[in-house]
Amino acid sequence: MTAEFKHIMLMVKDIPATLKFYSEGLGLTVRMASPGWAELDAGGTTIALHSAEHTYNAGDTPILSFHVDDVYAMLTKLEEMGAKLEGRVREPSFGKVAAVRTPDGHLLSLLQPAAQPAGAGIAH
Repeated sequence: MTAEFKHIMLMVKDIPATLKFYSEGLGLTVRMASPGWAELDAGGTTIALHSAEHTYNAGDTPILSFHVDDVYAMLTKLEEMGAKLEGRVREPSFGKVAAVRTPDGHLLSLLQPAAQPAGAGIAH
């Protein structure tokens, strides 16, 4: 039998606050919410939130990666909601990248892809 990927689960201290962070901050759709469990739609992938009195160490959590239109505008919005930028915004050739800790300590990667020149990616 092959394993089938279902969702990414994050252990969080405060489901309502975490839902607000992901739905209002990142614009994800809340699929369902209860005091002990919630689910968000992240472009076809489910992020499940499980209530836990104590969360795991931040380094033990998965990294959730998101593409954004404007990394600086998204950082401002998320920082207003309690997130903390880790390091600095980097600007490699493929775009602008920021690492952000959520209020629960989970790590997000925000990528603003570089603009593609006209005709890029078209085989000749």
